Amino acid sequence: MGYVSIGKLEDFTEGKGSEILVGARRIAVFRSGNTIRAIKNICPHEGDLLHQCAPKDGAAVCLGHGWRFSLETGACLKGNPESRVAVYPVRVNAGEVEVDLG
Repeated sequence: MGYVSIGKLEDFTEGKGSEILVGARRIAVFRSGNTIRAIKNICPHEGDLLHQCAPKDGAAVCLGHGWRFSLETGACLKGNPESRVAVYPVRVNAGEVEVDLG
């Protein structure tokens, strides 16, 4: 599928998560300055949505039970260390945010 546009950089609020639906995929998008991170928006523990909580220390925090997932690697930092979420490569091209769905 490759890179697909998910909106303009200004569409994403600093320090707040957004959910983007691309086909059947639920993607959590987080902005820090001009850096955008995108991960699968579903916590593998009980299916809570990860975009609902502001990221903290480079991690998305699940509101359900406090599991934390690295926005860079998808690794579970608090909770089950064997769990992880998918990470999607992101680029900003002429103000458009594009996510690589592979």
